[in-house]
Amino acid sequence: MNSYPPRSTPDEAAMKPDVPKTTTARHSRAAGTLAGLALLAACAGAFAQAYPVRPVQIIVPFPPGGSLDALVRTVAQQMGERWNVPVVVDNRAGASGMIGLNAAAKAAPDGYTLAAVANSFVANTLLRQDMPYDAFKDFAAVSLLGSVPFVVTASTGLPVNSVRELADYSKRQPGRLTYSSGGTGTMSHLGGEMFKRATGIEATHVPYRGQAPALTDVVAGQVSFTMGNLPEVLPYAQAGKVKTLAILTASRSALRPDIPTLKEAGYAQLETGSWYGLVAPAGTPPAVVGKIQETVAAILRQPAVHDKLVQQGFEVVGNTPAEFGAFMRDEAAAYRKVIDAAGIKTE
Repeated sequence: MNSYPPRSTPDEAAMKPDVPKTTTARHSRAAGTLAGLALLAACAGAFAQAYPVRPVQIIVPFPPGGSLDALVRTVAQQMGERWNVPVVVDNRAGASGMIGLNAAAKAAPDGYTLAAVANSFVANTLLRQDMPYDAFKDFAAVSLLGSVPFVVTASTGLPVNSVRELADYSKRQPGRLTYSSGGTGTMSHLGGEMFKRATGIEATHVPYRGQAPALTDVVAGQVSFTMGNLPEVLPYAQAGKVKTLAILTASRSALRPDIPTLKEAGYAQLETGSWYGLVAPAGTPPAVVGKIQETVAAILRQPAVHDKLVQQGFEVVGNTPAEFGAFMRDEAAAYRKVIDAAGIKTE
């Protein structure tokens, strides 16, 4: 006896639904895809819940010292204490931050490598043709940590005591004034050009590998002035090692109410400074990014941390990844206008 399956009779075949094989296959694939996605989501959730289980590295693309480095080190220490794993700050300076950020962009997107960024992170995308990464495609925003205003900071050896006197000196001594920045394309560079346009002052740009050495050489008298970050300038100003000619905000600082605004000095109001945030390599699981941001926000809300940073001159933020991403895109649009208007190009 043959054991073949019995054939359907014509009537039986007619009673069966006519389901194309392709449709059945699609349903099968869809079910498999949904199951795969559910598994991936479960794995991602479990990974984020366990994160971190080993040391975390935060790349600071500038030399040690300065507002960004100090802020990141404060946050990193607190992160390590909360997570019970080392959170290491790795300073990798050079090329206006591009060396360190390129290393971060190529790191594994697992949350164990983060990068600290400043204004130049988005400004460089507008100024340079040799970018080894895309600021918006190769990174995921984590959080804006905070910002600080610029103070027009001059050498004590410069024979001026106000912005008006600086402008007069510029006219009397053409070609003599120099101003330092943390590097071509950094915000202290763009801010310096904005200041020059607002006041009519002529000064030669001297780029450094970071804002800390840029300020150091103003203190040493090697450079005429710089757009100094308020937290960095305060110790030198209090010690009488620099002159503070103006603060680039709408109103005077409560920390240094003796420093006039640019508008009070007789010029158009100019508000600019530095901002600092954290990013991760693109592809880092959103749940991990969210966990990092929540930790950062909790740290910055602590009264001991918050009040200390405010006393140092910071405006503390700690916003969400979506908010920080939107902020950076808005900043890029604003910088585009300044760069085009001033004709700023990389050197």
